[in-house]
Amino acid sequence: MLLTYYLLVLVILGAWYGVLRTWQKRIDEDVRIGSEEEWKLIERKEPKLLEGLTQDRFREIFARVEAPRAPFYTFTAVGIFLVFAPLVLALTTTVIRFMELSGIIPQPGEQAQQIQLSADGIRLVRTADLEALQLILQGWGGFFNFFSLLLFWVIVFYAVMRRYHLKRPGTLRDEVLRSR
Repeated sequence: MLLTYYLLVLVILGAWYGVLRTWQKRIDEDVRIGSEEEWKLIERKEPKLLEGLTQDRFREIFARVEAPRAPFYTFTAVGIFLVFAPLVLALTTTVIRFMELSGIIPQPGEQAQQIQLSADGIRLVRTADLEALQLILQGWGGFFNFFSLLLFWVIVFYAVMRRYHLKRPGTLRDEVLRSR
């Protein structure tokens, strides 16, 4: 089952990456045309800004400033999440199981008895038998798995977006001046 999951993830990420590379080729062509136009415009208006800079180096700077970066960062975040989500679920399940065996979390059967009977011995839950209550309580372990995945997604998204913003270039003018 896990092998099927990873094969499916590999196919999805491979197809998505192929689409991104095809899209990137079109963007590269647009950036090339845009950099030539911007070079001509700056050459007319501020020729001193371009002193000591080749057109190829200007194209690299222009691409770094103007090319969209978000799609690849989104791909990275989703890829990390899809690859490591089963490991997070396995870790969460192991921790829950350890806590149940060590007595940190009471066994569902014990909890079901406590919910079914009050301190006076009167039945609090009349519509569900002990086995049904035990199954309901066992299902609540899914909340731990859900929130562990949610926390994992927040951590991955935070890390990727932090890198995205740390690597953000300045304006074209700032980057040209910085490259000198």
